[in-house]
Amino acid sequence: MNLTALFSDRRQALLTVLAFASAAVSGGALVLHALGWMPLYFTIELLGLPSIIILLILGIYARRIHAGVFFKRLTVGVWAGIVATAAYDLSRLIVWQVGLINFDPFLSHPIFGMLITGAPVETPLAIAVGWAYHAWNGLGFAIMYTLIAGSAHWAYALLWSMMLELAWISAMPAVVELRLNPELVVLGIIGHIAYGAGLAWVARRGLVDS
Repeated sequence: MNLTALFSDRRQALLTVLAFASAAVSGGALVLHALGWMPLYFTIELLGLPSIIILLILGIYARRIHAGVFFKRLTVGVWAGIVATAAYDLSRLIVWQVGLINFDPFLSHPIFGMLITGAPVETPLAIAVGWAYHAWNGLGFAIMYTLIAGSAHWAYALLWSMMLELAWISAMPAVVELRLNPELVVLGIIGHIAYGAGLAWVARRGLVDS
């Protein structure tokens, strides 16, 4: 079922809008922080847990009312997010291990944790929360994609990942106080290409008829 057909069903259209908004909370919180409108911890504390609960409720409700297309896109989005985020992290780890960069490619994660918890970046709490936030971002962006794009051509997944890369580069100086340099940009591009490839691979196979 394509997007037009999905939105012709009012119930599935409403479920899609609500799920998309819920999946966008983690990324939206980062944008609001980068713009200086609202600190990351405030948005996460206010909307983080409710957005996750809403996604779970929407999935359960969709199954009960047999909203099969929405339910499939939502669940495939979760799996696509797991695969795509793993591909993103693995590609960055490989780039680091082979010596193409001379800094920790995951140094932003503890900073996220510090911004959310207030704990110093070197503490286990900041590291754990930062990684959890990173994983939540990866899942959220994948769900947003599969809800709208379904099994669209793989090029759309790569375009989506490049849009995420552009947003990240734009937000990075304000969020994690890192200066842009060629290594950071190349690392980001490689990571997001891997993310887009993983996303496209799962979405194309899991949503062939959706």
